[in-house]
Amino acid sequence: MATTSRVLLLLVVGASVIFGLGKVGAVNSSVAELLRERWQEKLPDIGIPPPLVKRLSPLSQTQLKDFTTALKNRDRDDTSFDASHFCRSAGLLCRENVSFYHGCSQYGFSKRMPKQVEEHLFFDKEELRESGEIILPDMSSHRTRMPFLPSELAEMMPPFSTANVSQILKLLNIPSESNMSRSMASTLKMCEERAEEGEVQRCSTSVEGMVEFVVSLLGSDVDLLNDPSVIGSGQRATVTKAAKRENIVGGKSPVTCHHFVFPYAVIYCHSINGSEVFDLQLEVMQDDKPVVKNATALCHYSSNGAGGTQASCHFVYGEMLLWMPKPTRY
Repeated sequence: MATTSRVLLLLVVGASVIFGLGKVGAVNSSVAELLRERWQEKLPDIGIPPPLVKRLSPLSQTQLKDFTTALKNRDRDDTSFDASHFCRSAGLLCRENVSFYHGCSQYGFSKRMPKQVEEHLFFDKEELRESGEIILPDMSSHRTRMPFLPSELAEMMPPFSTANVSQILKLLNIPSESNMSRSMASTLKMCEERAEEGEVQRCSTSVEGMVEFVVSLLGSDVDLLNDPSVIGSGQRATVTKAAKRENIVGGKSPVTCHHFVFPYAVIYCHSINGSEVFDLQLEVMQDDKPVVKNATALCHYSSNGAGGTQASCHFVYGEMLLWMPKPTRY
């Protein structure tokens, strides 16, 4: 009888330990898991693409709670928020000596960037034909990836605008004359520029904000394209096949998202009416042998100032994301 009691006691204690650990584990689980859950709620049929997985917050949910509390109390107590600890824990670039990036994304894309930066990033639609030749851009990443803040923290930062840049610098203890502060000002200016006719755009400082914007334009039944391959980077490629996608349906134009430079991740997404998507097969060299590379190109159309339109095409590569409505099924 005593043996049976001891066994029951051990089972009860064991269960308490297991369930206790379970509770601790839930509290200390990662913010990345929380963001995955939120993503699946909005986009149940699409997994988070690798470029965004690499940018998910490294914070634990316990840290999220602590930093949220500290940010809430910072107006009453300046000592409650430790910028160095926050930046280090969240993986942000606050005081590092980074290079200055002039109003361009993680992969140099901007429809408003200086001409000298545009080399090989854009090409004419006429090149999208069999036997056409296109010089590919440099598709390798040369920059450190800044993680996204979870929406709770992103929404508690000073409002994302040029008028508040000094507040952001002060909060994160970023030197006002640093390359990061200059890059921040450039990014904010880009995000605040007026959209062109037929264009909708938004800069988001959280994964949740980006998904909300995409779903507001396309709904949740979408395709997501991304190409992290660097095969053929910087080479002259021969087009062996070009086919226009026909799943631009219901008057909905594709949405393209590009990363901008900031201490935490900022992603610029925009949609331009009448944009076209092309699936390509390109012949490039790899290890001194010709290989076929699959690629996707997107062409935007804008007024040429003479009553007509002109196309500006670019590849989808690196961390760039291309969202499209799924074709109607009958």
